[in-house]
Amino acid sequence: MNARTPVTRPKVDLSFVLTPILEIPNVQHAMVVTADGFFEAHSGLDGETAEKLSAVLASLLASSRGTSQTYFGGRSLLRLVMVETYEGYVFVIPAAENTYLAVFTGPNVAMDNVSYEMQKQVQTLGKAMGSPPRSDLGGSPVGGDGFPA
Repeated sequence: MNARTPVTRPKVDLSFVLTPILEIPNVQHAMVVTADGFFEAHSGLDGETAEKLSAVLASLLASSRGTSQTYFGGRSLLRLVMVETYEGYVFVIPAAENTYLAVFTGPNVAMDNVSYEMQKQVQTLGKAMGSPPRSDLGGSPVGGDGFPA
């Protein structure tokens, strides 16, 4: 299987959300994951890797929320979680309620292009999943996961 061909779980085909992101040079994979550590769609990862990454991303998001809330107090909202390594980046943003969009890239990716396309696809993802997309942070309501609903 081509590693850049989106793969989804059977309930809702979300591959169309990942495809535009995968067209950005140096983007390696993209995933739609849930707050509880399951994947809704991924770009051709093997099943075991997709499951592990979903669980790890859920843990990363929980740790990030805890760090933000401890330091900034209250219900501080995350807008982006980013991991930078010598091999590349991982970007995670909130999408529909309790759902996140994660993108894995090489080190020479144009981060502004990734960020822009992720924001565009979050709007599409919310409509496809029947959940309201993430709101802008200005006075937005907070979902149970600490991200804007």
